[in-house]
Amino acid sequence: MEIFVEAHAINAYAYCPRRCYYEYVERVFYHNVYTIHGKLLHEHVDHAGREHRGERQLYRSLYLRSERLGLSVRCDVIEEAEGVLYPVEYKRGKQAGWENNHLQLCAQGLALEEWIGRKIPFGYLFYYGSFRREKVIFDDALRERTIQTIKAIRALHLQDQPPEGIDEWFRCKKCSMVDYCLPQERARLKGKVPWERFT
Repeated sequence: MEIFVEAHAINAYAYCPRRCYYEYVERVFYHNVYTIHGKLLHEHVDHAGREHRGERQLYRSLYLRSERLGLSVRCDVIEEAEGVLYPVEYKRGKQAGWENNHLQLCAQGLALEEWIGRKIPFGYLFYYGSFRREKVIFDDALRERTIQTIKAIRALHLQDQPPEGIDEWFRCKKCSMVDYCLPQERARLKGKVPWERFT
């Protein structure tokens, strides 16, 4: 049976493949202050429904699948303006140009394309931290990186050990899995404990 990759896993993998393995292969997840804050901010868009904002029509919390890519996504919002549909993904912080967010949004666009049968050229990231939107163009390069990430995640499910992590403390310390992953402790023990999986 083919494994359907979740769009959230794409975000996690691009942030850190090891984190993605814990969450989507081992199915282990812990919250921290950032994930709880994000969950609270998402309460409205997580509630399925439909609404008008000016000339725009919004459809909240839609689940889509791409049979072609083996992809499963939950879109925060699919918006329609002037006859054009596009996904809108809501994020907790401020705009920072994180590629993991672009890949996740592009995956939503690819699934939406398959559903409606026409090309989705762009989507938006909305940042609660600044109340601003970033338009993300789904160009060929971003589409290809998204597809390659989906393949890499599917390959993770064939591994019996987690891959290397990013081991960048600036990013690790903000990860909700830091106390499970123990990047600093693994680094200190690397090569000293052969029976463990301190890769």
